Amino acid sequence: QEGLFPAYDVRSRLMGGTGLTAGGIDALWTNPAGLGDTDPKIAAAATAEQRFGLSELTTATVGAVYGTDRGGFGLQLGSFGFDAYRETRFGLAYGRKLSERFSIGADLAGFATSTEGYASTFHITFGLGLRLEIIPELHVAARIFSPLRVERAPDEYLPQLLALGLSYRPSDKITLNAEVHQDADFPARIRVGAEYLPAEQLSIRLGVATEASEISFGLGYEFIDGLDLSAGAVYHEVLGVTPTVGVRWR
Repeated sequence: QEGLFPAYDVRSRLMGGTGLTAGGIDALWTNPAGLGDTDPKIAAAATAEQRFGLSELTTATVGAVYGTDRGGFGLQLGSFGFDAYRETRFGLAYGRKLSERFSIGADLAGFATSTEGYASTFHITFGLGLRLEIIPELHVAARIFSPLRVERAPDEYLPQLLALGLSYRPSDKITLNAEVHQDADFPARIRVGAEYLPAEQLSIRLGVATEASEISFGLGYEFIDGLDLSAGAVYHEVLGVTPTVGVRWR
């Protein structure tokens, strides 16, 4: 858990948790700088997973983005847990291009925790993101989340995250991601992901992560123009399998 439940869209989740260089709706949870590429103007997505097959560890996220001439705006909502213990995340994000190749972004996140028999808590933090196109096939990106130490309980803090990554697209059908994610209180995690499009409507995704080791795999299929469904699983070396599903509308 690392303090708070991690929030992903289904695409990045099945690509080893990578997605710093993504754009539009795929960037809503991974890097607000990518919202500067929101095209078409309106998009939405929802993801759900049941950690290790336990209904009490269900995670669900819903998000939407709206693109304008002055950048893209995003709305986030996430939930984790069950009636006796629940964490809820609310977020607003904004990203824009400063040039054809360089984008910046920021997001504001609120975290509410409710535990049966105890008082509820609510805390606010923020994040910043950058994205740069080196050449059309190669992008690099960085993100920092909660750069200021926020105490949510005595001697317990919101996680401080720093992530750096790159994405290489040798062709229109293949995307390769490699990232390093550092939590202030935990060892750095290496994340690697790949996406292959064997057909226009079909996506094959896979990824790996270290500390602790995870392997992810899944498929995405566009049923009608602009609407696609994805499904897959993440295998944790100790705790087992987490099934994941998601839908995206653009």
